[in-house]
Amino acid sequence: MERSDIEALLERHLEHFRLRDPEALAGDHLADGTFESPAHGLVSGRVGIEGVYRYWFTAFPDMRFEWDPPLIDGARAALFWRFTGTVRGPFFGEAIDGARVEMRGAAEYEFDGGGIRSARHQFDFSGALIKAGSLRPRPSR
Repeated sequence: MERSDIEALLERHLEHFRLRDPEALAGDHLADGTFESPAHGLVSGRVGIEGVYRYWFTAFPDMRFEWDPPLIDGARAALFWRFTGTVRGPFFGEAIDGARVEMRGAAEYEFDGGGIRSARHQFDFSGALIKAGSLRPRPSR
């Protein structure tokens, strides 16, 4: 893929986040693509990837996911992103309805054949669980 193709795909992908459209987001991935994150581990295929997106949109119906201009090198891109959302559904256990979650993270995307071959996200998953009320830290002794 050319740089302009990757830029256009990432623009479309970001728009699919803004539209909160898990099917369109999964459609940006190759049929045998992978998605990896601390929250879901390694997920393969569009159906599984769509499930990841759907899970987050269900937990955070007002979710905003934005990123800075991507760093593109050949068929790879690095993204530094921001997430904000209010818990309104299940989130890895019993979350506090109305809890506000904000976090930053990074992702590496690899492209091939007009789509996302792999997406790997890194973020403070434990911190997100604590903010959502799904994880309660033990007080220090």
